[in-house]
Parts: sequence; C-alpha cells; structure tokens
Amino acid sequence: MVRSFGIVLSLFLVFTAVECFAQSPAFEVASIRPSSYAGDELNELNVGRELISTAPGSLTIRGASLRVCIQWAYNVQAAQIEGPGWLKDAGFDIVAKASKPANDDQLRLMLKMLLADRFGLKAHTEHKEMQVYELTVAKGGPKFHESTTGGPPLFGNAGRGALVAERVSMSDLAEKVSEPLAHPVLDATGLKGRYDIHIDATAYMASAGNDGGGQMDIMSLLFTAFQQQLGLKIESRKDATEILVVDSVEKTPTEN
Repeated sequence: MVRSFGIVLSLFLVFTAVECFAQSPAFEVASIRPSSYAGDELNELNVGRELISTAPGSLTIRGASLRVCIQWAYNVQAAQIEGPGWLKDAGFDIVAKASKPANDDQLRLMLKMLLADRFGLKAHTEHKEMQVYELTVAKGGPKFHESTTGGPPLFGNAGRGALVAERVSMSDLAEKVSEPLAHPVLDATGLKGRYDIHIDATAYMASAGNDGGGQMDIMSLLFTAFQQQLGLKIESRKDATEILVVDSVEKTPTEN
C-alpha cells in the first residue's frame, strides 16, 4: 500500500510539473534583429515614434537597447537595474506574437522567457536602501489636463529643454524623469488618468546652478520647472527599493 501510494504521488508530481511547464507563457513566434539605433538614442532622433507597442497577444519593439527590453519585461525603471554598462549600447527590433490574446502583464512574462532563451538572461532581485524621488501634486493642483485623444503614450522633444508628452500616465512620467535623475522616481500623485503634458525648461537654463564643470544642474531645473509649469513636486528621500541584478547575459541573441 505504501509503495502504491508512493507511485501515485510520483506520477502526480510529474504530471503537475508537466502541466505547469505547459502553462508557462511563451511567444509562439518571435523575431529579434539588430536595429539602427539604441533605445536611449531613439527618443532623441525619432520624436513621436513608438518605442514599445502592444496589442492583445503581440509585442513590437523598435530600436530598443537590451536595458530597455529588460526594463519593460520586469516592469522596473532604468535606475533599478544593476548590470554591465553595455546593456544600453546595441539596439534591437523585436516582433513577437502569442498563440492567443494576452494582456501586457502576460506579454511581459513572455518577454522575460524570450530574453532568457535568446540572450541567456539570468537575473535576481534584491532590496537596497538608496535615494529615491517621489512625484507628488503641489499646492494648487496640477496644471495640465487629461488627454482627449486615443492611442499609445508618446514622449517627444520639442527643442532643447522642452518635452511634449501625449496620453501618458503619472507612472509613465515618473519613469521618464528617473532617467536624467539616475534614481527611481515613485508616483505618489494619486492621479489615475492619461494626460497631455508640455514643459519648457529653456527659461530656467540660464539661471540653473552648475556642478563646477560647467554643466547644468538637472535636478534644480526639473524641480523648478515641474512645480511652476506642471503643479508637481519632486522630493528626495531614502527608501528600501527593489533592484534587479543582471547575473549574466549575452550581447548577441541566438539565431531566429
């Protein structure tokens, strides 16, 4: 009887493992090719062009560095990734489709598997106390309005020091601001819609402080421009933040 129970239990564990493996999300077809631009360059050279777009069951990535692909797959900001510096160098175009409709959360899981399979990506998470910034609504409320148009969120440059955003959430904006600040930015605005935003920091450039090397103090500029033009505050604090540590990854993907 004990032996029979052991056999039944072993078969149950095998079938459970097979079922879990079969249920693991994966793209049915996927193509990865080198792109002309790295993801960090794309926003500057192709204003208004979509970097990552999704539809139910499909994912299209254009000109994205491997760092940007990892960001999207793990749903973290660039400042939350610790890995080799070359992650932001080479750009890739990825077109992938699932066998059935899938939402963005499922597509992120599929992209994780694709990066592991094609780039050998291995990563783990840690919690690390570090400086973070918090985006909140300033006294008087926001000075922008909800978008009235449809389509994906877009960021574009409207000249040096000017930023135009269409249909962006506050978490989208927080992630965008995290890039020049080089630290995670947390959305604490409580605003749940999608918004059209225009900010022009050129007026502050002449009066912005320098770091001693003749470079503009980007933090002072952002803090002032956001509060005066958008009605938003950016405040600094220490917090235990989740970090994604890249253990190993290849520069070149395996063949399609």
